[in-house]
Amino acid sequence: MKWLAEVEMQITRSDLIGASRLLDTHRAMESAEPRVLVACSRLLILRARLVEAQGLLEKALSVEPANVDALVERARLAVRLGDDAGAQDWFRRAWTTGARGDGWLIDWFDSASRLGRTNDAAEVAVILCRNFAADAGNWFRLGLAHQQERRHAQALDAYQHAANLNPHLPMLRNNMGAAHLELNRFEEARELFEATIADDPDHALAWTNLASVLLKTRKINDSLVAAERACALAPNYISALQTYSYVLREFQQFPTALQIAQRALSLQPDNASIVWTVAMLQLLLGDYENGWRNHEARWSGSPELRDVVPNIPAPRWNGESLGGKTLFVWGEQGHGDALQFVRFVPAVAEYVKQQGGKLVYCCFSSLQTLFARSLGDAVQTIVPHDLRPLPAFDFHLPIASLPLVLGVTLKDLPGQPYLKADPKKVQRPTLPGLSRDRKLRVGIAWSGSKTHQRNGLRSVDPMDYARAFAGIGNVTFVNLQMDAQAEVQRLRDSGLAVVDPTPEFSSFDDTAAVVSGLDLVMTVCTSIAHLAGGLGVPTWVQLDVNPHWIWMTERTDSPWYPQTRLYRQSTYGDWAPVFEALARDLAVLAFNHQTQVEQTENAMGSLH
Repeated sequence: MKWLAEVEMQITRSDLIGASRLLDTHRAMESAEPRVLVACSRLLILRARLVEAQGLLEKALSVEPANVDALVERARLAVRLGDDAGAQDWFRRAWTTGARGDGWLIDWFDSASRLGRTNDAAEVAVILCRNFAADAGNWFRLGLAHQQERRHAQALDAYQHAANLNPHLPMLRNNMGAAHLELNRFEEARELFEATIADDPDHALAWTNLASVLLKTRKINDSLVAAERACALAPNYISALQTYSYVLREFQQFPTALQIAQRALSLQPDNASIVWTVAMLQLLLGDYENGWRNHEARWSGSPELRDVVPNIPAPRWNGESLGGKTLFVWGEQGHGDALQFVRFVPAVAEYVKQQGGKLVYCCFSSLQTLFARSLGDAVQTIVPHDLRPLPAFDFHLPIASLPLVLGVTLKDLPGQPYLKADPKKVQRPTLPGLSRDRKLRVGIAWSGSKTHQRNGLRSVDPMDYARAFAGIGNVTFVNLQMDAQAEVQRLRDSGLAVVDPTPEFSSFDDTAAVVSGLDLVMTVCTSIAHLAGGLGVPTWVQLDVNPHWIWMTERTDSPWYPQTRLYRQSTYGDWAPVFEALARDLAVLAFNHQTQVEQTENAMGSLH
C-alpha cells in the first residue's frame, strides 16, 4: 500500500490537498482496513469534520481494538473535542498495547497537565525521559510535572538535566527560579528571573516572579516596579494582577489592592486563590457581608490551608434541619483563630438547641479547659481535637465559618469579654516574683508562630522593649512568650525587670490566669492578643503595615476587642515610631498607676 504511505506522509507535511487527491474520502469511509480508516480520519480532523472522523476511528477500533494508531488518534480527537478526561483513557489504552513514540506521549502529557492530573503527567514524563533521554524538552516536562505537584527539589533535578542538554530552552530558567523561590532560595531565584528578563525583557511571567522574590526579600520598592511592569506587559495575566495586589498591600494601598484583585477575579471567577485574596481585603476593609462568603475559599485558596483537606466523616452543614441531629463544630487553623471565633459558638449552639438538635464543639486540647469554663452551659459537650474516636455526629462546621452562618457584621461587634480565667488562679499575689509588687504589671509577647508566612514582618526584636522602656520606672514586665528563656535573660541583662511564669504554663488556661492578673498586655499579632482581648484585659497590639484582617486599617481601636489599642507601622519595616508611641503612653500609664497606688496607701493610712 505504497499510495497509503504517500498519503500519510502528505498529511504529516500538511499537504492536505495532495493527500485528498490520493485518498478518496468517500471510498475510504467504506473501507474495512484500519490503516485506511485512520488516515482518512486524520485528514477529516484537519478539515474540522470531527463527527465523521470519530465514526471512522470507532469503526477501525471495532475491527482491531488494539490498533495503536487508531487509539492515539481517538485520544487526540477527544482532546480536540475538549474531552481531556476521555483522552486519558484512550492514551492509556494505546500505551498498554505496547505503543512507543514521543509525539503522542507529549500529547498525553499535555492533556494530563491541563486536567490537573499532575501525577499522571509525571508518569508520562518519566516514560519520555527514559525513552528519549537526549531530549531536553522531556526533562523540562518532568520538572514541570514535579513543580505542579509542589515537589520543587525534584523539579530542580529534572530542570538541571534539561539545562545540561539545552540551557536556552524557553521557560527553563524562569521555572527553575520559581522552584528556588518555593524552596526559599531567594538569591538563586532572583538571579534566574533576572537572567530570563535579560534574554527576554518582555517576559511577563519572569517579571511577576521577580516581583514576588523581591517582595519576599523585603525590597518592596523594587518589587513594585517589577509588578507594574508585569501588568503593563500582560494586563489580563492573573498571576501578575494577584502579585501586584500583594505588593500594594505593603504600601497600605488597600482599596487599590482590592480593585486589582477583583479585576483578576473577574477574569477567572473560579480561581480559589484569587477569591481568597479578595476575601482577605474585603474583611480588612470591613466588608463582612462579601468577605465571609469569599472566606469559604480558604480550603483551596489559602497558602496555609490548600494542602490541608479536612477528613470529617459527615457532610458539612449547609442549613439543613437539625431536629434530632448533632452538629460538630471544630477548631481550625491556629490557636489565635480559635480564641477569636469561639465567641460565636454560644449563638450557634442556641440555634441548634431551638431546632431540637445538639452541638458538639471540638477544640485544641490546650484550650479545652479555658473554653469549657468560658462557654459554661451554652455548650454541653466539648471534646479535644485529639480524642479518638470522636463522638457521633450528623453534620460538621468549621469554626471560622460561624460568622457567615450568623451573618456577622461590624454592627454586631464589639461584645462583652467572653473568656473566663480560673478565679482560683487569678490572684495577683501568687504570680511568681510578684508577691509584694505594687508596680504596673505589663505582659509582653514579641513573636507569633515561627511558621507563619509573615512572622518575620509582624514580630519584633524583644530588645526593642528594653531599649524603648529603659527609662520608665514603676513597671514590672511579665513574659508571655513561650520557649523564650534565652531572650528573657537578655532582657534581664539589659536591666529590664522581667518575671517569667511561662515554664509553669501547661495550657492556655494557665496563661489566661496570669494575663487576667495583669494591668496591661503589649504584644504583636499573635494568640496572646486574642487571649487578652477575649479576657477584656487592656491590650496594646503592635501591627506591621499589612496586618491581619481582624485589625482593619487606620483605626487605633478594634471592634473585636473593646479594651485593645492598636499601634501601627506607618512605614514598611519601621518599628521605631511604634515603640516611641508605646514608651510615651506607657510612661503616662505607669505614672498614673503609681500616683493611684500612693493615693490609696495614703487613704488607708489616714484610717489608722
